[in-house]
Amino acid sequence: MDFTLGLFLAVVLTGLVWLLDIVFFRARRAPDTKESVVVEYARSFFPVLLVVFLIRAFLFEPFQVPSGSMIPTIRVGDFLLVNKFAYGLRLPLIHTELTHGGPVQAGDIMVFRYPKNPRIDYIKRVIGLPGDTIEVKGNDLYINGKLVPQKYIGPFAYRPEGQGDRGMVIPTKEYAQTIGGHTFHIIEFDTPEAHMDFGPYKVPPNCYFMMGDDRDNSNDSRFWGCVPRANIVGKAMFVWFSWDSENWSIRWNQIGRALDGPHN
Repeated sequence: MDFTLGLFLAVVLTGLVWLLDIVFFRARRAPDTKESVVVEYARSFFPVLLVVFLIRAFLFEPFQVPSGSMIPTIRVGDFLLVNKFAYGLRLPLIHTELTHGGPVQAGDIMVFRYPKNPRIDYIKRVIGLPGDTIEVKGNDLYINGKLVPQKYIGPFAYRPEGQGDRGMVIPTKEYAQTIGGHTFHIIEFDTPEAHMDFGPYKVPPNCYFMMGDDRDNSNDSRFWGCVPRANIVGKAMFVWFSWDSENWSIRWNQIGRALDGPHN
């Protein structure tokens, strides 16, 4: 069951039990009779569950990164805080937009519901806005016909997920790239057969073109199209915890990393 739905049902159930007790049963109890355990727990948990639900639905929501498509910016096992109101408030569960909020900007890191399966949340970087034309030629990214420059940083020690420090290192290069005022790092395999051409593709209205920072190992808009505005969950803010499950250790250098600034 979806966590938000489960939390909503818990709020409704505890609130209903407490309300029924207030309306129908409290006045009928003898002064020296205690309320039932069910009512006591409902009265205690309802306000807590309600506050948690409202915070997750309208303000902030934690998000765990399950894959490496955003390496080197975000690592597998990172726990992020997502701003739910940055792009406008939405009703939970039915996702109806209530307010528009701030504009989506190229370079933002966005959490969204995967268009092919809205029950799954994805996280990628916004590359193209509505009306933009996106094209990829090998390792070169073009937005509206202009090459996006990238600065070579150096080799990157890339290992397949699940193999730890003993895994085979894939020849990979790290670059710095700037899009929409955001400067960030990407990685690309140093093997021509890993590169692919895409486009040109014009982003439709109310839609966004998304790509992972791990350019050659990301299931993104190049494969399944753009993300409709209705699928937006929120804007990634920062890493509040990071766990390296392969080495069974905390990545202290990732904790506190900002994801919504000019350098991320």
